[in-house]
Amino acid sequence: MDKYTIKRVAVCMICLVVMASCICIKARNASSEAGSQSVLSASVSSEPQIAARAAVVIEYETGQVIFEKNCEMKLPMASTTKIMTTLLTLESGNIDDWFTVDSEAIKVEGSSMGLSEGKIVTKRILAYGMMLPSGNDAANAAAVAVAGSIDGFVELMNEKAENFGLDSTHFVTPSGLDDYTDEHYSTALDMANLTRLALSNETFREICKTSSICLQFGDGESFWLSNSNKLLSSCDGVIGVKTGFTDKAGRCLVSACERNGMTLICVTLSDPNDWYDHANLYDYCFSLVGAVTHIENSN
Repeated sequence: MDKYTIKRVAVCMICLVVMASCICIKARNASSEAGSQSVLSASVSSEPQIAARAAVVIEYETGQVIFEKNCEMKLPMASTTKIMTTLLTLESGNIDDWFTVDSEAIKVEGSSMGLSEGKIVTKRILAYGMMLPSGNDAANAAAVAVAGSIDGFVELMNEKAENFGLDSTHFVTPSGLDDYTDEHYSTALDMANLTRLALSNETFREICKTSSICLQFGDGESFWLSNSNKLLSSCDGVIGVKTGFTDKAGRCLVSACERNGMTLICVTLSDPNDWYDHANLYDYCFSLVGAVTHIENSN
């Protein structure tokens, strides 16, 4: 059995564990059955109680849900929106061509990468500006560069969501700002599946796991960008992905974590305790993976 088949078998078994709150393994004899149950009781941690209104953990390769709480509830998702904006920007091509940012697009409230009128950038630079400091100016500048207008880019966002089967997602802005609308929303499950798509893009994957980077504008001016995702340095195996906050959405967080050859994606929406919850969810879900894999390998 190849490693991918083993992973899929393990994840399916994990799903049964979560739904039934136990694992029942039919061993070939009474002795081996008792040994399996002993391994599980020692290996699987207690299911964490999380503060998020909605949450999900999925396995990256299969999309299998391992943990969920209200994962199909429609909620605003703040700057985790920039996962879609960055992906479309990178997929648009010519990401290292220089151009001058649109002077009106960058006049936007909230978090910023520090763009000003006349700055010369590339789409790659704007992608870093969106994913690390969560620059709303970068998101708007990228939207105009890709589609010619912010409204045109939003149409592309919604087309991409529809084509990928994100049926409970609707975008109004490329940045995630939502003060003036109730029509900018997604679900924890949709955002997890969007992240699966984004992480398949190697450039996106490299950008979202970057803690800090020194870049240059077209005029030669150097500047530093730092990632707002604290999990990169505080949680073992985390490789991204995106933070978010607005007054309406609360704290939103999308992350991905690699341990023992498996990648999990975690999404929490409206979670005042998101750093802690993601760390606990990874410990819990990877403990399920470890327990099931141990039994799979022993049979």
